[in-house]
Amino acid sequence: MKPSAGESPPDGQQQNAYCSIVMFTQLPTITGDDATVTDVAPPSGFLAGVRVLDLGNGVAGSSAAALLASLGADVVRAPRASQDRCGPIIDSTDGPEAAVDLVLDRQKHTVTAQSMPNLEDVDIVIADGSGQTPEPTEGVVLVVISPFGADGPHSHRSGGEIVAQASGGLMATIEDASGTPVPAPGYVASKAVGAVAALAALHGLERRNQVGGPVTVDVSAQEAVVFTAALPECAHVMYRCAGRAGSGRYLAPSGLFTCLDGLVRITAVENHQWRGLRAALGEPDWAAGLDERPARIEHAELINTRVTEWTAARHKAECAALLQANGVPSTPVNHPSELLESPQLAHRGSLVPTQLGGRDATVLGPPWTVSPGAAGTPAQPGLTGLRIAELTHVLAGPIVGALLGAMGATVLRLEDPERLDIYRRSGPFADGTAGPERGAYFAVANHSKHSVLLDPANAAEEVAAILAASDVVIENVGSSRLHRLAVDPATLAGAGRLTLRVSGFGCDGPLAGYRVYANNVQAYGGLAGLCATADGTPARLGTVLADPLSSVVGAVVIAAWALGPSRSTGAVVDLAMAEVVASTVSEFVAAASTDHVAANATVTRAVHRASDDRWVAVELRGDQCGQAQAEFVAALITTNRADDAAFKLQGAGIEAAVVRRAGELLTEPHLAARGFFPEIAHPDPDIGTGRLVGLPWRFAGDGPVPLKPPPALGSSHPDLTRTRHADIVP
Repeated sequence: MKPSAGESPPDGQQQNAYCSIVMFTQLPTITGDDATVTDVAPPSGFLAGVRVLDLGNGVAGSSAAALLASLGADVVRAPRASQDRCGPIIDSTDGPEAAVDLVLDRQKHTVTAQSMPNLEDVDIVIADGSGQTPEPTEGVVLVVISPFGADGPHSHRSGGEIVAQASGGLMATIEDASGTPVPAPGYVASKAVGAVAALAALHGLERRNQVGGPVTVDVSAQEAVVFTAALPECAHVMYRCAGRAGSGRYLAPSGLFTCLDGLVRITAVENHQWRGLRAALGEPDWAAGLDERPARIEHAELINTRVTEWTAARHKAECAALLQANGVPSTPVNHPSELLESPQLAHRGSLVPTQLGGRDATVLGPPWTVSPGAAGTPAQPGLTGLRIAELTHVLAGPIVGALLGAMGATVLRLEDPERLDIYRRSGPFADGTAGPERGAYFAVANHSKHSVLLDPANAAEEVAAILAASDVVIENVGSSRLHRLAVDPATLAGAGRLTLRVSGFGCDGPLAGYRVYANNVQAYGGLAGLCATADGTPARLGTVLADPLSSVVGAVVIAAWALGPSRSTGAVVDLAMAEVVASTVSEFVAAASTDHVAANATVTRAVHRASDDRWVAVELRGDQCGQAQAEFVAALITTNRADDAAFKLQGAGIEAAVVRRAGELLTEPHLAARGFFPEIAHPDPDIGTGRLVGLPWRFAGDGPVPLKPPPALGSSHPDLTRTRHADIVP
């Protein structure tokens, strides 16, 4: 998609993605003995014509390039220096290889140093951990991923997966029964960083197409993990909310319950869900008088004990199915091998037979399906001027719009006064005071957009008029609600529009109607089952990673469509959050599908309490993994303050970081220096100045990407006789 020097744009248009696609397809494809590629036919060609160079050793960069490849980009992977990886090792025909690398590289061309493409022949370079970041090149988007970003007090610090987990707030949300932080499995943090880097790369592509020149994008791994793994926790602290943050707010019964064959995740938060649970359990006498939330808080121990007695006599799939039939969010806790037998994944074609390292294996496909539509009115590719209508609630849908609004799209949030977002209705609220503008989670999930309040008596007509002036629709309210509003995604696709549908399991398949929260899809998708202590005891997985991460992936798909050759062709994209979660542990799924798995004893992770009662996480590799070294590390941490211990270990070449919680992140000098939690004029005058969680990337030399405040309810209205969202009147 590289613009060609001296080429005149057609019909007087700006030189951009549209006119450069033809030029790029004339570039030679790398073939021959020095190039290999396994799966090269992506399910979506949204990025056809974009050429990407995957440069470096980091899993985050490799994951970003893999996500772009799954959208049709032509990705060349530079030679990777061998290094220790945590997680499963597949004994390939060429020797043991990290499963994470085999999975992430399967849709890329791998080349030798002698056949590397020239930088001027690629559109995007993703540099992560290579130690040799190239100089900015005219017409190239250079995405630089680093542990803490390119500036600020910690910009010189090194780090990988364990540093990202600890410094970004993820590890603080995973605990054992005593409150000790537990490392996440594999490369969950790095893959979240990779999704962010892919979106940042597309933002860079938009800027290059708009203004030309080389574009350098600075991606901070710490900030990316904060955004995807600790967003509600940060909002809770920023707006001084009462009670616990994130999933800690859920009442009993909420958590993992033992079954005959494993664990089931149950989350009955609302009163109607409690009534459904009572019905599923046969209206037991002990449940009398517990219909209101305060009573369930007071009697949480009784409820959890009785529910455990019920689940212990049943299989986990049986428990989940019976509870779901009564409207209770519940899912089995799957392990990677069980995902290979998932009827839902099989129905959606998510289990893809392939070869990894010369061995037969099964991998996960992209976490979305695409149903193509028809070509509509020719449109200028890009995010600037893109018109998005949003029918969303809670977190996973709204954050997609907030990201794209911050990137330049015009996003119109359609709100029904009779069905307001739960975070407008129920909080948690700033300072504990209720109000439709005071929802803390609403603020961080809905910035940089407009709000239109629908007339319930004419909602379908108003929605139809707005959608007629829109390029993209984002929805996660479900088919029933869309039907009531007379919104048909297939019809919109036939008119050249894109619809992104976000749900727990996708819109088809045996689990399509399942009711879920983030913790349910994290259980089904294999993440919760792999989060365990050293002795195998399940850890409490408190993060709601599934929501923000799915939003980032959804924004990547929309941005790819907007920037690529399909910009005027409609489609319905069906994004399944459970499959997004499964992708974070995809190497474990692939390893479970083959008999050729070797033991990996070259990487160990641990967490120790420092002398100031804070926690330090460490990762030992290769020769560092001996018992003597592990005992030395533990002793050093326990006899030093956390910051001092991490500093000394880093100086000794050991990857280490202090485990930070949301409150620490909001006061950390490094994040403050980078302006990561920007101040905004809050729509509630009693709050005055509010704060948001910033975008985890920025353009070199520009500072943070500016964010606009969340919209006051109904503060904008469209002139329905016009055809552009630019005509919205504040």
